[in-house]
Amino acid sequence: MLQDFLTRAFWFLLLLALQVLVFNHIHIAGYATPMPYFYLLLILPNHTARWVYVALGFLLGLTVDVFSSTIGEAAATTTFIGLITPPVLNLFTPADQRDDEFAPSVRTMKWGTFLRYATLITLVHTTLFFCLENFSFFHPLTLLLNIVGSTLLTLIFIAATERVRLSRSPR
Repeated sequence: MLQDFLTRAFWFLLLLALQVLVFNHIHIAGYATPMPYFYLLLILPNHTARWVYVALGFLLGLTVDVFSSTIGEAAATTTFIGLITPPVLNLFTPADQRDDEFAPSVRTMKWGTFLRYATLITLVHTTLFFCLENFSFFHPLTLLLNIVGSTLLTLIFIAATERVRLSRSPR
């Protein structure tokens, strides 16, 4: 129990530091910014209480907002992601593992299923984030470029992180 808490705290601090110190300063062509700080919500075990997803999402988003000088966009977006992650995870959970407790990863879900799960959550996250940030649909092409570019960069980071986790975990 304590080890799980320390592992989650490590992920929280690592993702927060990466987002604030590195990823917030990456703007490819002025449109694409990776936002993988919600990865922590993607890898929570499937039997985690829904309120934990929501509270952790809010806390993570609020912390990103404080250090990024955004006005609640990350908190609102990540709270919503915390709300929808458990039902979306149930859609992608293999039938033979629905009753067992498992942590979503490439090892437990295989690459294709995990990437579909991560893509759906990432697409919802970036769409909501940029709609809240722009609060306007006067430049739909710019909004679309922001959403698609940021989704792709975030998915690249998530896939790279999963690859590292897969190579480090015991077989």
